[in-house]
Amino acid sequence: MQIPEDLRKAGHINNEALKLALSIVEEGVELLDIAERIENFIISRGGFPAFPVNISINEVAAHYSPCINDNKKIPPGSVVKIDVGVHVNGYISDAAITIFFNRKWKNLVYSAWSALKAAISIAHDGLPLSDIGKAVSREITSRGFRPIENLTGHKIERYNLHAGKSVPNVPSIEFRFLRMKTGEIYAIEPFSTNGIGYVNSGGSSHIYRVVSTRRLKKSKELSHILLELWNTYKGLPFSERWVIGKIIDKKETLELLVREKRVHHYSMLIEDKRGFVAQFEDTIVVGESDSIPLVNTLEIIEF
Repeated sequence: MQIPEDLRKAGHINNEALKLALSIVEEGVELLDIAERIENFIISRGGFPAFPVNISINEVAAHYSPCINDNKKIPPGSVVKIDVGVHVNGYISDAAITIFFNRKWKNLVYSAWSALKAAISIAHDGLPLSDIGKAVSREITSRGFRPIENLTGHKIERYNLHAGKSVPNVPSIEFRFLRMKTGEIYAIEPFSTNGIGYVNSGGSSHIYRVVSTRRLKKSKELSHILLELWNTYKGLPFSERWVIGKIIDKKETLELLVREKRVHHYSMLIEDKRGFVAQFEDTIVVGESDSIPLVNTLEIIEF
């Protein structure tokens, strides 16, 4: 199977970035330092972050990236999800690991790791996407935890992180007739929790994405800023850290673009009963009889 060289490179950089995360994420370390070190590393290796580094702690399942002057630190005994995206000329890899600082969370974290392993092992041309949900759910529930049912993996295309098809983490009738096809690229990302298995939105993530380049009739300046954001990030998510003081003068301008529905602001995703959450993720290329992991996430943390 022919895999674009830029896609292979994105996966390789992503692997190295997650290994860096594993070496620098410690209790008491500032989230801002972690995110910036990983993002700068990606750029130094010839890639660019496909989205801001997500550092989601304990009951926060996803979508937290530190803001400008963020003073939050890794709490003692916590469960930390590090979700990293890399693109090279728009070819995207997306992967995540979970690091834990209290051994009582080992089985929770292992359940997400083993669910990813099970899902990758069955992925191939023609597989109903619902079968991925079955494999993920079976692994997680067999270990006494719950998959998060309203979080999914996703198909990826060039400059398109969420390209139409979703990959469920629980069995679902609606996915029985959606099948993987040779050459398609998917991010598979099981989430495991000791909570209820459902997330809700809550709180700022500091992550944004241009969703419309339609001109703002009342402001040429805002229209110019919007176009520059689009030309810089090509519709991929970006951090307020990357644009304020560079493309945008102040955060209020960014918030105005959100109110005008030209820019989307992601919310944090929090487990509904404040259960702790673990996540593992890899990006695969579907083959005729198997799949090829681009990042090899399972080899970064072994149990």
